[in-house]
Parts: sequence; structure tokens; C-alpha cells
Amino acid sequence: MVSTFHGLETGKRALSVGQASIATTGHNIANANTKGYSRQQVNQSTSPSLDVWTNSTNPGQLGSGVSIDSITRVRDQFLDNQHRDQSSTLGDAQAKKASFDRLETIINEPSDSGLNAVMDQLANAWQDLENNPDDVSAQAVLKQRAQEFVEVAQSMDSSMTNMKNDLDDQIEAAVTEANGYLDQISSLNESIVRGGNQSNDLKDQRDVLIEKLSALAPIEVVEQANGSYTISLDGNTMDKNNKFIIDDDDATTDTIVTGGKIGGLIDAEVKVGNIQKDLEDVATGFAEANNETEGGTPLFSNTDSIADMEVNFGATLGTPTAAMETGIKDVKTAYQELVSVLGVQSQSATRSVANFEATLQATENRRQSVSGVSLDEEMANLVKFQHSYSAAARLISTTDQMLDTIINRMAAR
Repeated sequence: MVSTFHGLETGKRALSVGQASIATTGHNIANANTKGYSRQQVNQSTSPSLDVWTNSTNPGQLGSGVSIDSITRVRDQFLDNQHRDQSSTLGDAQAKKASFDRLETIINEPSDSGLNAVMDQLANAWQDLENNPDDVSAQAVLKQRAQEFVEVAQSMDSSMTNMKNDLDDQIEAAVTEANGYLDQISSLNESIVRGGNQSNDLKDQRDVLIEKLSALAPIEVVEQANGSYTISLDGNTMDKNNKFIIDDDDATTDTIVTGGKIGGLIDAEVKVGNIQKDLEDVATGFAEANNETEGGTPLFSNTDSIADMEVNFGATLGTPTAAMETGIKDVKTAYQELVSVLGVQSQSATRSVANFEATLQATENRRQSVSGVSLDEEMANLVKFQHSYSAAARLISTTDQMLDTIINRMAAR
């Protein structure tokens, strides 16, 4: 036989589910513009049925209403992983692009004041002097052109040294930032485990940090059964006790980071070092070629490095030789190749950033279509849950009237 109070229990469960659904919908609406917030939903199922006897021989089951199973975030793990991978790739490309842009500014080619221009001016000064060997003013102009070459070369070399130092500082700052994220993620892991696997808002906060961390390094994230995250990089588990480590002596040769912004900065530092070496080969080679004269004394001294290179203003200028002409031609060819390769790499980096940004935005749009809050949808849900709550309240009211009839009116008879 069905209990007289069965309707009250069924209605009470329906009210609880309706109330939780309305509260969750309100939470979604309130956080529609909160960065990193994931839409939440109430997961419900029918309560265990009751065995009743419909007659003396045939048993049956009577429904007992609804139960709340969980309140969970709406997330797509595949899209989350894809977003992290693409964010890391974009961070790497952006770091390289920024470095290439700065290198192009330092090289400053083509221009009227770049290294190629001052090399041409010095070559022209040799031609003028060859036409008028005894012209004192032609000799003075040649030496001044040589000094301009030294100043431009040393300025470029100094700028590249400063750029490498800046990249070192950026790497250190990015590593410190990454380690800070690890600390915060580890603390949130502990809070989520203590609070239970349905700590949705804490999980959202953790995912925001994970996204920031993925832009710095190509991490892999695995969610454990207790709700905590295990973060790994190149197979190494990372937590607040296992930091990102960069070799203090040479950040370009020993690092566990091979992607993301940190990896991009490290690669950029290597690239700057290589170009600086190529520039030194060009500058010292050009100076040595200009010393190839017949008679006279060398125009340049200390030609082993750009930083120490000087012009011998007291030099007695000799006659240019075929070796000078060949040497200058070879050096200019090498420099033009350096500039061309840098330009191609810079264009490639610019295209890569544009492509990766578009790809990441497309993934983010797909992810928002799953996890984002739609106010129109939430308003429709609010109306639906309101009607459900009202119907549950009417069920309880009806059951109460039935009980009143049984208790009060039947007793009166």
C-alpha cells in the first residue's frame, strides 16, 4: 500500500531539485562575464522506485520522484587540451616574432644609414682616393668613412648584446611567473581535494592558471580521480616542489622548456647570438679587406672583434689591390645574405603568429559554445525551472489537502 505521505516526499524532492536548478541558473547568469567561468548544470535522476502490490499476485513499482546527482561544469576536455597546445605554440611564435622585429630594427636594412650604406661609402672613398692619390681631403674623407663604419658596426653589436641581456631578463621573469602559477595550482589542487570533486568554482580558477601556464610552456595536464591535476613537461611531473629550471650560466644550452613563451625566448636568444657572430664576421672581414693595400699602413687595427676595432687616423694610405676588391665583394655578399635570411624568417614568424592566433580563436569560440554562458538560454531555463518549482509546490499543496480530508474530516465523522 502506498504511504499517505508519499506525495509529500515526492513533492519535497521536486522542490529541492527545482530550487537547486534555479540557484545554479542564477549563478550562471551572475558570472556570464566572468573570465574563465564555466557554465554549470544540475544533474538529476529518478529516485529509487518503491515496490507495491497492484494485486495479490502481480507486484509493481511506484516512482518516488527525483534526486540531485551532482552539480558539474560543462567542459569539453578535448577542446581544453587543444586550446593549451595552441596557446603554447602561439606563445612560442609571438616571442620569436617580437625578437625578429627588434633584430630588423637593429639591422636597419635597406636604409641610407645602415651598415651596407657605410660600406658602400667607404668603397667609394677608396675610388676617389685612387683617382687622386695625393688629395689630402680625399684621404681625410676616407678615414672619416672608415670611422662611420666602425661606429655603425659597434652600435649594432652593442644593441644585440643589450638585446640578449633583455632576453635573459625576460626568460628569468617568465620562469618566475611559471613557478608562481605552479604554486597557486598546487594550492588549488589541495583545496579541491578537501572540498570534493565538485568544487566547480575552484576548478575554474585553476583552469585559468593552467591556460596562463600553457602559454609559457608546453605542459600536459591529466585530471586524477580525486579532482586534482597532474602537470607534466617533457615527461617530468611539475608541482610547487619541482620548479621550472633554467641553467644560470647559459640559458641557451640547458633547459627543460622547449616551447611556449619561455622556449621561444630561449630560441630567440640563440638566434640573436648567431646573428651577432655573423655580423662580427662581416665587420671584421670588411676591415681586414680594407687593409689589403699595396704600400702604406693598415687603415684598421684590432680587427679580431667589433668592440675593439679602431681606425688608424695616422695611417699612410696605400693603393687598393685586387684582394681588397674581392674581399669587400665577398663580405657584402655575406651581409646581404644575412639580411635576406633575417627578412624571410621575420616574415615567416609574422605569418605564423597570424595563423596561430586565428586557430586559437577558432578553438576558443568552439569552447565558449560549450562552456560559455548564453543569457538567452539561461533565461529560458529560468522560466522552465520556475514552472517546475511551481508545479512541485502545487503537488505538495494538493497532498496537504488530501491529508486534511483524511485527518480532520474523516475524524469528524
